[in-house]
Amino acid sequence: MKQAIEMAQLRRPPNRLTPKEYELYNLASLSWKEKSQFLGGHSGPAVNTNNDLRSQTLTRDKLVTYGILRFNQFAFPEIKAIGHPTRGFPGAASLTSADEVESYLETQAQFPLFMKPIAGNSGAGSIWVEGCANGMMRLRNGSEVEVKQYFRKWLCREGILIQAVAVPHSEIATRFGPRLATARVAVLMAESGPIIHRAALRIPAGSNMIDNFRHGSMGNLLGAIETESGIVSNVIGIRGDRIQTVSQHPDTNAEIIGFTLPDWEHAKEMCKRAAPLFPGIVYQSWDIAFTDEGPQTIEVNSGGDVDVLQLASGRGVADETWWKLFKEPAPRGWFERWFTRRGPWTNRA
Repeated sequence: MKQAIEMAQLRRPPNRLTPKEYELYNLASLSWKEKSQFLGGHSGPAVNTNNDLRSQTLTRDKLVTYGILRFNQFAFPEIKAIGHPTRGFPGAASLTSADEVESYLETQAQFPLFMKPIAGNSGAGSIWVEGCANGMMRLRNGSEVEVKQYFRKWLCREGILIQAVAVPHSEIATRFGPRLATARVAVLMAESGPIIHRAALRIPAGSNMIDNFRHGSMGNLLGAIETESGIVSNVIGIRGDRIQTVSQHPDTNAEIIGFTLPDWEHAKEMCKRAAPLFPGIVYQSWDIAFTDEGPQTIEVNSGGDVDVLQLASGRGVADETWWKLFKEPAPRGWFERWFTRRGPWTNRA
């Protein structure tokens, strides 16, 4: 009975936790204070309302994002070409049609290359290309994709970025294989400046070309990063509907819990310097790659799935620091006023 009451309470705003999420996070073993700091997958709209909608264009369009980062001399994987009917980027080839993309890949490109939609998210459309011949792209996972089919799909939408593949730091490659394992760094923008709030390491596994977690559906892993030290203190995967601790990488058999990320202090400093370049975005999710040349910015999101941070660490993101900066949207009627639980999120002016 007690657990059922708790589930009902946590189903209400601001937590919006489903019974399935209650079970997945294993909340029954935690104190009420710890439980109430978890946010559910349906909390995204409430989180995003704290960001200025006008500012979100700066992060949703990757050409705009990279333009800002380039002007301010932040490192990111080199943009080799842009596949778009009208848009381009300084120093990159402009490919205005699927035919031009195919010609570029077969006659000029230096492989491997990484491609992703200009306005994509959650890794949708992102591919690692090892080569191209006879109109077919050969991907890292061994599959093939027709160039024109792929680019017609995305050229008619927002276009495609074609980038050099960032080479992972030797310590990263030793443990996780020759693919990027990027850190998701949650930065909160306070009046006093940016705060590194939480961080998680997204770890690719198996035949995956990218490290996106996608709520566990891809078979990749998550590591909890201690923000002060950069130590990966816990690593988990999801099998079925259960979280499992993973001490060794399934591909390399290397120990991955207790590993200290290379250049972690540099990575944090980079996030804190870059965050103010995107004003109006209170909750920023930075994806940082670790290379032998130093940390590189892969992208920044306004908002982002909180489950990555919560699953990795076993802690909810909505702690005291969070509620000093965020507030739950005002209820639109008497039912919502009744349905929203009282707490620090409702007592703020």
